[in-house]
Amino acid sequence: MTTLQLVRDLLPEIAAHADEVERVRGLPDHLLDGLRAAGCLRMLAPEAYGGTGLNVPDTLRVIETLGTADASVAWLVGQVALSQLIIGCAPKETVAEIFVDGPDVYAAGAVAPKGRATEVDGGWRISGQWPFVTGCERAAWVYLNCVLVRGRTVAMDEGRPATRIMLLPAADVTVVDTWHTLGLRGTGSHDLAVSGRYCPAERAVELVPGSAEAARAAMSIAQSSLIIAAAALGIAEAALRDVVELAAGGKRPALSATRLASSTAFQERLGEARMVVQAGRALLYDQAGDEWGGYSGPDAALRRAQVRAASAQATALAVRATDAAFELAGGTAVYDSSPLSRRLRDANTARQHFVASRNSYTAFGAHLVGEGGDGGPL
Repeated sequence: MTTLQLVRDLLPEIAAHADEVERVRGLPDHLLDGLRAAGCLRMLAPEAYGGTGLNVPDTLRVIETLGTADASVAWLVGQVALSQLIIGCAPKETVAEIFVDGPDVYAAGAVAPKGRATEVDGGWRISGQWPFVTGCERAAWVYLNCVLVRGRTVAMDEGRPATRIMLLPAADVTVVDTWHTLGLRGTGSHDLAVSGRYCPAERAVELVPGSAEAARAAMSIAQSSLIIAAAALGIAEAALRDVVELAAGGKRPALSATRLASSTAFQERLGEARMVVQAGRALLYDQAGDEWGGYSGPDAALRRAQVRAASAQATALAVRATDAAFELAGGTAVYDSSPLSRRLRDANTARQHFVASRNSYTAFGAHLVGEGGDGGPL
């Protein structure tokens, strides 16, 4: 059976434990075991070490499907997949070290360069604090993007501070309990702090502008924005399902003699919301190439900007449909016991991610008028 087929079999269990995932702000052991058995922790691990090697569309379908049961689970699985893509860009000996015990490596990390790496003999000394590190409490390895310091000077790369992604074992980092949020509570996206830890040179992912590794990593990270859109569309799909079930169950709006399902106003808005989700999904899969990081060439930066803009739009459409479903459900949806309440919070938290912001449209528009530049290594 494929990973997607196995995931579909897991959905009832995931949905049944959604409240627990949110309450404990992470995955219970039994759910993690089920996801591992379904292949969710090896989707983008290197195939040489047992990874499934799923292409972009198939990976997105898994994430979207998980999102129909619980957005936090979908988000976690997607971020583990992204972590494995980034680890796969490291030197071969480091990749071999990390995957020595098999492909199901639970990794986490942060692309934003919130720390500093000071050059020392044989490697780098790492310090800083990185927010939004999804699933960090479970991670065996972490990747952390750092600004490079040589001597006492920030290294520069074509007018920008030079950065490098450092790979550290989880024992070298400290989890700072910061994840008290509106939604996606089950992702446990706490801060990670590091103080003066040593990272050998071979565990640094050097994204040299113009290199094949940099192009691959840059496109992989751009395409990772599609993972966020897929999770958001899964939420929207579930929200529409919830409100349809509510209406089919005979709900009547307050002071109304007409069932909700018989209301033409309800029918119109429901039909529109369904088309909004369909539009988001069509855009998502239209932008999904066959290979992670497989696009290169003179238009690579434009392509990355387009993928990010498309992801932002697909996420916005998913949030729009989720908001509509919540509103259509009326007062019933405001209770914590309503799954629509959690879906509303999760979707609107997802839209706050930087890749879903309007800055993605700005970057794309800049490329359309020849003002985009190369976008940097990431």
